[in-house]
Amino acid sequence: MGTFYLTEPYCFVRKESERLKVFKNQVLLKELRVQDFTRFFIHSSSTLTTDALMMLAEKGIDVVYFDGYDVAGRFIGPDNKNVRLRVAQVEMHLSEERSLHIARNMVMAKLKNTRTSLQRYARRRKLHLDQPIQSLKIAMKQCLTASDLNHLRGIEGMAARQYFEAFPLLIQKEDFPFHGRSRRPAKDPINAMLNYGYALLRAEISGALRAAGLDPYIGFLHRERYGRESLALDMMEEFRCMLVDNLVVKLINQGIIQVNDFQLDQGEPRLKKAARKRFLQEFDKRRKDSVYHSFLEKKYTYREILHKQAVLLAKCVKGELEEYYPFLAK
Repeated sequence: MGTFYLTEPYCFVRKESERLKVFKNQVLLKELRVQDFTRFFIHSSSTLTTDALMMLAEKGIDVVYFDGYDVAGRFIGPDNKNVRLRVAQVEMHLSEERSLHIARNMVMAKLKNTRTSLQRYARRRKLHLDQPIQSLKIAMKQCLTASDLNHLRGIEGMAARQYFEAFPLLIQKEDFPFHGRSRRPAKDPINAMLNYGYALLRAEISGALRAAGLDPYIGFLHRERYGRESLALDMMEEFRCMLVDNLVVKLINQGIIQVNDFQLDQGEPRLKKAARKRFLQEFDKRRKDSVYHSFLEKKYTYREILHKQAVLLAKCVKGELEEYYPFLAK
C-alpha cells in the first residue's frame, strides 16, 4: 500500500463499485483499486466526486491537495477519538521542560543523521567535508546542555546554515548553482526541489501523526502558529536529509532532473509536468527503501518508519515510554 499521485491537470475522478476511475476529456486514463493505497496526492486542479471522497474517507485514506509545491488542504475521514492522548499532548506542549526533552532528541537525530549522510559522501566520493562534519559533532554536544527551547533552536539553526554552506560540494553539475536556502520564493531549481520534497514529506508525516492519534498542529520544537503543522515539522527534522536532501542530490548528479526541466512561474522556478512525475516516482522509490531501525531492531521501509515514529511519539506522550526514541540512520 502506498501513495497515489495524480499529477495530470483537470482530471475527473469518480467512484465505480470499490474502484476509482480517472478521466480527462471523457477519456479513461486509469482505474484504481482503493485498497492498494493509503493516501492520494492531488495536483493541478483535478476534481473528485462526492461519492469518491466519501469512499476514501470511509476507508481512512487521506486526500491531500497541492497547489504548486505547497499543500493547499486535505480531506480526511473521522479524526482519531483518543481524547486523552490529545489532552496529554497539549499538557506536554505547555510544559517547557517536557517539550525540551522531546525536542532535544529530535534535533539530536537530525544532526546525527545529517552528519552520517555527509560522512558517506566524504567516504564514497572523497569529498573534503571535515569542517561541516566537525561542526555537526560540536552541535550535537551543545544540544545536551541546551538550557531551553530557544537555545536549542539556535543550535539547530546554526548547524543547518553550516550544512547548507557545504551543500554545493555535493552537487556535481555546474549548471545547478546553489547560494543557500530560500523558501518562498525558491531562488533556484535546487531550492525548488527541496521545498517540494519537504512539502511531500510533511504531508506524509502529518497523515502518520493523525493515524497515531496525535494533533499535527501541536508541536514541541516548533511552537504554535496559525495554520502551521508544528508537530509534523518537528518529526520532519529526523528525515529531511535522508529522504529529501539526498534525493535532490541524486536527481541532479545522475541527470534524472536537468536545468531545462524547470520553467519560471511568477518568478519562481518550478518543475515541468514530465519532470515532476519523475520527481514523484523517485520520491516514492525512496520511501520504499528498507533501512534498519536501531531502537526497534528490525528493517522497515521509510514509509513504515514514519508511522512507527508517530506511534513511538504517541507512547511517549501517554507516558508508556520514558522518552521519545527518534530514528537514527546507520
